[in-house]
Amino acid sequence: MTANPQTSQQLQRARDIEALKKLWVSGMPSVPVPENSQWELWFDIHRNDFGTLAYGLEQCARLFNQRRGHMDLDHCIKHSSKVMNRYRLDRARRGKPIQHFPLNILSKDLADAVRLPAGIALTEKMFWTIHARALAIRQGRIPAPSKPNEGSDAAKTTKAA
Repeated sequence: MTANPQTSQQLQRARDIEALKKLWVSGMPSVPVPENSQWELWFDIHRNDFGTLAYGLEQCARLFNQRRGHMDLDHCIKHSSKVMNRYRLDRARRGKPIQHFPLNILSKDLADAVRLPAGIALTEKMFWTIHARALAIRQGRIPAPSKPNEGSDAAKTTKAA
């Protein structure tokens, strides 16, 4: 049972490599196509992500055109690899939850203190306004909201704070 999926994966990878070779030839016709071991290495490094490899080759072809065809095979491979690595890292960073400003997410404990829905996006100014409001509620300077606000009421409470 494992032999059949492995064979289909190998066939898919062979089709992907063939498509990427065509992309290479169309973008950089005067540069020889890398060997299959280079393509396999890129696929292994980038966890079979065809989009990352295609993006790296497209950016290398753009540089090739900017330089009017003055690039050798080694330079093309190095530039493509660099672009692929940076692209993968940028995508990984964007995939993580936002933890820093200009936007942050309202935590559950702070949301409970001011009776707002947890998880809403906040700007830095809103974040500090809500912190000040929570402190004022704890110190008794202003009364705590009696019920959780929903929908447009949440926006009114935030504006009022």
